[in-house]
Amino acid sequence: MYELHVISDGIMTLTQFAEIAARIHPFVTAIHIRERQRTAIEIWNGVQELLSNGIPPEKITVNDRLDIAWACGIGSAHLATHSIPLQPLVRLSHGLRIGRSVHTVEEARECATAGADYLFFGHVYDSESKRGLKPRGLRQLHEVTAAVPIPVIAIGGIGLDQIDEVLDYGAQGIAVISSILHAVNPVKAAQQMTEKLNERR
Repeated sequence: MYELHVISDGIMTLTQFAEIAARIHPFVTAIHIRERQRTAIEIWNGVQELLSNGIPPEKITVNDRLDIAWACGIGSAHLATHSIPLQPLVRLSHGLRIGRSVHTVEEARECATAGADYLFFGHVYDSESKRGLKPRGLRQLHEVTAAVPIPVIAIGGIGLDQIDEVLDYGAQGIAVISSILHAVNPVKAAQQMTEKLNERR
């Protein structure tokens, strides 16, 4: 089954994010808190807001804070390229699903060997959050998906119109920010993306 991940934008409050997440979660695989500028207690409180808004714990992912994921009893943690090495964390993951962002085939192979459960690869297209940086494109996406046996989730500038293309190049799902969070109707946007992904089953 193809996956749909939705990531916080680092701009809206975590209360606002939790309110949107409560409405869209039936249509998504994972809700990510990716808030580099926030403290541990702020992220902890953000997770509690998601839980209190009815988000199933197995759908919640915290980025770069395995300690918070453990403490909150949620489903997964996602590591960045600047995170501590993957292998020792996997040994201590205690059932958490562990994801990792990668940007090259070499990184992807290393992370798959180290025990990552899935990978993010991007940014595939021009992206609001990566302004001025050249996208890595579909060819590199395909090279990564062909190189590893674990799911690769495409990220970066993906909207409804790009879903078929990234799946054609081997992605096992997509991760988005603005295409859902900044949509006029986030629920409709999430539902349309899920329907598009389900067409490809």
